[in-house]
Amino acid sequence: MLGIRKGTGLFVAAIMVASCGDAEWFSLTDLDVPDEALPGISAEALEIGCRSATTLGALAVCLRDTMPMQSSEGYVPPSAAALGEIRTAVSRMLNGHCDFALGANIAPVMELRLFTDADNGKRYCVLLERGDANGDGHVDRGWGTFIVDPSASREVSHQAPHPLADLDTEIEAIEIFKRTDSRSFLLCGAHRNANAGSACDSGYRKADCAHDTGGMFFAASREIAAFYGTRSHTQIQWHGMGADTCEGVTAYISPGLASAPAANAPVRRLDAEAEAANPLWRVTLPGSGTCGLNATDNVEGRHLNGIPAENACSLEPMTTTGTFVHVEQKREARNANLWITPVTRTFPIPNPTPPTALTANTLPGRVNLSWVASNGASRYEIRRSTTSGGPYAVVATVHTTSWADTSIVTRLRYFYVVAAANSLGTSAPSNQVVARAR
Repeated sequence: MLGIRKGTGLFVAAIMVASCGDAEWFSLTDLDVPDEALPGISAEALEIGCRSATTLGALAVCLRDTMPMQSSEGYVPPSAAALGEIRTAVSRMLNGHCDFALGANIAPVMELRLFTDADNGKRYCVLLERGDANGDGHVDRGWGTFIVDPSASREVSHQAPHPLADLDTEIEAIEIFKRTDSRSFLLCGAHRNANAGSACDSGYRKADCAHDTGGMFFAASREIAAFYGTRSHTQIQWHGMGADTCEGVTAYISPGLASAPAANAPVRRLDAEAEAANPLWRVTLPGSGTCGLNATDNVEGRHLNGIPAENACSLEPMTTTGTFVHVEQKREARNANLWITPVTRTFPIPNPTPPTALTANTLPGRVNLSWVASNGASRYEIRRSTTSGGPYAVVATVHTTSWADTSIVTRLRYFYVVAAANSLGTSAPSNQVVARAR
């Protein structure tokens, strides 16, 4: 298969060769070929920042085609300060915000913006890399992309740690995210073998997002887990396996352990639902003796299964939390259409839980409210009364976990509660807070 990459006034030709069923890129030469000689390939498809993309699927294709390739030495790990700022941005995005300034260490590299999908009309918050200082058609660092649907109700994060290398998993994952009303999407920013240097797990390369803790991917996964705390959520990594790997198996689903999953484990339900929706598939689990791709060395899986972040490069978990799901698939299974029903049945939209820890801070002419996010919340209703205990009137509906009331009268006391809502209904109200306007 011939792939085309845009360079400075040139196009870089590369041959994509199957290696255990997954894509590997080998650069050959720079060819001085005009745009019109390349049917199906447009300059817009290779645009840094991908502003011409109108759907999430097109965005994933553009991001993949502008990230550092195999053996390019194009991956530059973020500094510790940048990782901290990435985590801050991820947290604010998960709390529904998309209008804040990025930290000084990531602002020159990344961009935060709203993205409206032309298919469904929904608005997403996107954090992506935009710089291409040398004009070679590829971003300068290869950090990655994080997307949040602030109006989602399903508390699932769909993740593609091996774009380019695991063919089409980046497109599959973003489409499943989009079509299952899931909360977030996380994409690695470079080919797993972009650089020769070793990852923190020395059996892999530095740009491999599933095996190194020093990049945006691991930092974002950590912050996703921190955002939920004790609330239930799931992080699903979508991988591809070669045609000759795990013979006779279409898909192999692991929670990050080599032992057989518990009877009530989410991976068991996903296994059953995948086979029910795709009767010709053979889907198996750890403990079956059918495959060894157990993800016990996956650093995100290790951390989500209880290993401290500082030990995720070296220690394997002994138990699983149920939060991590690792899906290995043959080429024929890497199709979002085939996974929508299994995912939605395995991870149903929850009834919205009441917001917690509502607080009020009074300033001249305004009352600032903030609260802890609820599971299943596609929106929040802010209710206000001048009498303790109500009756309350809805004064705002928002997707964020904070709001400022500026329609207040000096010296009056206001009582507030917040409720979460989604397609299943509305939660009980939060704790009540009181504020005297000034």
